Amino acid sequence: MLAAGISGMLFSCGKEENEPAIESKTFVIDVRNSSGWKYFSFAEDDTIAVSDPSASTEWDLAFQRYRIRTNGGESGKGLGAAANTGQKGQAGFDAVKSADDTFKFMDDGPVSIAVQQGYETFILNPELYTWFTMEQASQGTQIAPSDFVYIVRTATGKYAKIWFKSYYSATNISGHITFQYKYQPDGSGNLE
Repeated sequence: MLAAGISGMLFSCGKEENEPAIESKTFVIDVRNSSGWKYFSFAEDDTIAVSDPSASTEWDLAFQRYRIRTNGGESGKGLGAAANTGQKGQAGFDAVKSADDTFKFMDDGPVSIAVQQGYETFILNPELYTWFTMEQASQGTQIAPSDFVYIVRTATGKYAKIWFKSYYSATNISGHITFQYKYQPDGSGNLE
């Protein structure tokens, strides 16, 4: 009986170690149009068409130029929210192993943004608004990723970690956000 118990323990430990890791994916979303939002679903690994964003739980993130919403708070009826992990770059992305209660998740609400005429208020996710910085360059102001790694709670309460890598296409056209992410479809906080 002792041998059977030890054998069972070894089998279950081996099974946990052999569970497949979730796949790291990279996505580029074209957000050049500043008059509408593009909706992204982690479960679909793609943008999706949404007829009524405020009533839908099919989308997780919405993008308009450099602005990002989650499907929660004042942006939608989902459970969406985001937390800045404080980690940066690829090393930070790899270091974030799970979503847990130590992160402060924020849902969407009013954020004041400097525009040419002064300030304007938008409904955005305040944590994700830190995904970029404005930098002066020889060709004018450029958007540069802040390099932070975030955890996003999806509209259905699942988790993904995300790292925004660029705002420009390979040919240096603005409005092409490249991000790397790992999405956990089983509902746990495991992000490995």
